[in-house]
Amino acid sequence: MAATTDIRLDRIKHEYEGVRNAQDALFDKVDSFETALLGLTEAVAANRELIEANHDWTQRQFAEVNEKLDRLMAHLDVPPKPPAGFVKE
Repeated sequence: MAATTDIRLDRIKHEYEGVRNAQDALFDKVDSFETALLGLTEAVAANRELIEANHDWTQRQFAEVNEKLDRLMAHLDVPPKPPAGFVKE
């Protein structure tokens, strides 16, 4: 029994180091995912602020383009668009 004690202790040490290395690798991956997720969250928040800041300007631009299209269609005598969907007869 005494002859194998050193071998057994060495085996336990290597098993422990293997488990510890695997855990360290896993924790490093989790940390990198967390960093990436936090970066994406910040990017989404920044984009949302930009979208909200440009919302009024965008709405004014659409209204202006729609008005121009309406005037152009009236000038060219384009008939109104028929109703979409099912029509009761």
